[in-house]
Amino acid sequence: PPGSARTCFMLRLAALLFGLSPLEVANAEEGLTNPFLSQVDAISAGRDIYRSKCLVCHQSAGARGPNIFNTKLSDQQFLDTVINGRKGTQMPAFGLRLSPDEVWQVHAFVKSTDHY
Repeated sequence: PPGSARTCFMLRLAALLFGLSPLEVANAEEGLTNPFLSQVDAISAGRDIYRSKCLVCHQSAGARGPNIFNTKLSDQQFLDTVINGRKGTQMPAFGLRLSPDEVWQVHAFVKSTDHY
């Protein structure tokens, strides 16, 4: 699992083999980071996707789904949740409906404001 001693060891070993810096290793250990954060075009695209795919459940500040504008999920957890869904909840998997870039755009929009 991510964060386990074995995973950390393997990441450090791979870093040594590929000549990565300690900072790059630390970032890899923390998980993926949204490459679209603070990009105006991505935020705009994310707003459009949110309107068509997410608004019905999450509304402006939570409804049937939680308020994702106030989420504590890491970037990677957000991506994983949207792509894979969340068992035992009404959150469906969007992995076949949205590309990872589209999920990152939604995340960029959500992180850019506190409401829809």
